[in-house]
Amino acid sequence: MRIRTLIRISITISLTVIFLAAVVSLSLAENATVVKESRIKKIVKEYIEANISWPRENVRIEFLGRIADVSVIGEKVNLEIRSGREESFIGDTTVTVAVYDDGTLLREIPVRVRMEAAIEVVISTKYLQRDSEISYGDVKLVRKWFNRMPAHVVTQIEDAVGKQLYSDVKQNTEIKRNMLKSVKTIRRGKMVKILIENGPMTIMTFGLCEEDGSRGDFIKVRNTSSNKTVYARVVDDSSVRIEF
Repeated sequence: MRIRTLIRISITISLTVIFLAAVVSLSLAENATVVKESRIKKIVKEYIEANISWPRENVRIEFLGRIADVSVIGEKVNLEIRSGREESFIGDTTVTVAVYDDGTLLREIPVRVRMEAAIEVVISTKYLQRDSEISYGDVKLVRKWFNRMPAHVVTQIEDAVGKQLYSDVKQNTEIKRNMLKSVKTIRRGKMVKILIENGPMTIMTFGLCEEDGSRGDFIKVRNTSSNKTVYARVVDDSSVRIEF
């Protein structure tokens, strides 16, 4: 009789435990929230687009590998990006998505991302010889994709035109800053026109260059009328400009 009683008690306890476990599991299931892969990707993409320094159409975002759905227990589940360092937003990186429930951190999800940026760069339109001076017809802008910031990049045609090349350059070759050298447009001692511009009004006088200079450079010029030395920007081989 005693053994039977113990068996009944044991069975009763086991059934009670199973019942309570089922109730708890059901309760947890009711409060569980599944964070889908699509939601994780969406917040990462929005974070990148909100922080990039160039137009969205010039950025490509690729997720490296599958992101598993995450199940968490909570009633007020929200996602935030945790950024612990300065991000350049180009190349391969890992973005951490934090899962919170009413301010309490539940999970951290590492998301591997590749970011590429489209940048317009200057390339040669034909074969260019060493020491040749680049003209507008010698170069053009081409849109290229980069997964890291390019070094010595030239992004404006004006930054190449008027410069000379250190070496020969083949057609369709990217022109970089370290391939260029300035052409001395004006030499010290040369008499030039000084154009003084103030809004729609332009005054012209003459001056003597006290420095060598290339197009776009600021050089010292002595006004022959007032004998005063001023700084003016080189326009071409015979004139400089003072702007107010």
